[in-house]
Amino acid sequence: MKIVEVGALPLYVKLLSPGRDEAEHREAAHGLCLLASKCKDSIVTEPGCLDGRYFFIQTIVSYCKDT
Repeated sequence: MKIVEVGALPLYVKLLSPGRDEAEHREAAHGLCLLASKCKDSIVTEPGCLDGRYFFIQTIVSYCKDT
């Protein structure tokens, strides 16, 4: 939750953007999976976090299934 409090969610959005390295996508997806249980509202309201919703959700769901 401290990650959200210090304003790091925009960094996750940046790492999930198309054109970034697959490892960056994987790590950002992992971070959002961990945060989603306690910080869902912050993730949903973060500007850009749900832009390109299909891509982000696909990345996160795919990562969560593999872990």
